[in-house]
Amino acid sequence: MKVKMTNPHTGEIKEVKVGWSWTLFLFSSFLGLPLFLRKLYVWGGLFLVLWVVFIVTPPLMPTEEDEFTIILLINLIFISLQTWLGIKGNEMTAKNYLENGWKFVQDDQTTINCAKEKWGINI
Repeated sequence: MKVKMTNPHTGEIKEVKVGWSWTLFLFSSFLGLPLFLRKLYVWGGLFLVLWVVFIVTPPLMPTEEDEFTIILLINLIFISLQTWLGIKGNEMTAKNYLENGWKFVQDDQTTINCAKEKWGINI
């Protein structure tokens, strides 16, 4: 199920899916690009910082075992964040749009009400 949202100032329309976000689950680790496209800048920045840590930190480790441990830890953080974003990403996107003045646009009020209930929105 998807709900349409529009920016009343620009007329731009976006569809936000209710439920699991495959896009964020699969691709958010690619420098946070899908997060930046959804205007979730803090989360996109977090993935950029993780990439910097992933690239810079392992070569600084004194032993290969420490290097492996750091790489494993960072990968676990990536996977955990990706899973969490898969679950909560669409909700975060919708709430971000609403905070920035976007409005729901849909003929079917039942769909909007279902999305609001799932996302915990009381508008």
